[in-house]
Amino acid sequence: MIKFFRNIRKNLLSQGKTGKYVKYAIGEIILVVIGILIALQINNLNEQRKQHNQEQDYLSALKREFENNLIEVDRVIKLNASLLKNALELSTYTGPDTPNITEEKFAKLYFGTVNAEVQYRPGSGVTNEIINSGKLNIFQNKELKNALATLDGLLLKIRFQEKDELSLMRYELMFMGHDYVSVRRMIYDAYGTQFGVDQGRFLDSNLHLLNDKRFDNLLTGFIYTSGYLEGRYKVLKKQIEEIIQIIDTQIE
Repeated sequence: MIKFFRNIRKNLLSQGKTGKYVKYAIGEIILVVIGILIALQINNLNEQRKQHNQEQDYLSALKREFENNLIEVDRVIKLNASLLKNALELSTYTGPDTPNITEEKFAKLYFGTVNAEVQYRPGSGVTNEIINSGKLNIFQNKELKNALATLDGLLLKIRFQEKDELSLMRYELMFMGHDYVSVRRMIYDAYGTQFGVDQGRFLDSNLHLLNDKRFDNLLTGFIYTSGYLEGRYKVLKKQIEEIIQIIDTQIE
């Protein structure tokens, strides 16, 4: 094609048709520019198509991830609520007076408070890949980008309360039980022979733990931290639900 145009220009010059040559050369330049612009436009369209397809793939993966995380946050909300309920009831029996509670009920409330660790364990592989690879801008929706970018701050607050506060109170309550009561008898009182262990021979009452001010302080700290966590989890659940709703509007 280039050789063809070159021959035309040579013929025009050889025939002395300078004016026509100039016009032809200008027209040829315009055609080349138009061709370049068309090629760039096609390339841009291809890139946009690739980016759109990648965005749709990420949206689908994110939806699956956050749907699973919604199940996970419901799990920890339910678990935290159960532990908090037991702790609140147990706190009604603490004080300097002889508590009006049976050994069995005390043991069940005690283990019902400390027998499980509350920790939100979300799936974050897709979210981390998007943020760490700098692909957050691939999403067209500004609300989605903002929600994903700010989620980590909320998770940091939750992890701090889980690990550095609630978990600490839980372990202190457990260690105090180990130091001041017969754990073997408490396990028997709460679960019977379920674990194949009898009540042992240290059969003195364990209720004196309820008269200990330090036990009451730790239990109170556990209750307040658990209550704060309940609020954090509800905020997290709402944000996850909003992210899923936004994703649904963007998936084709």
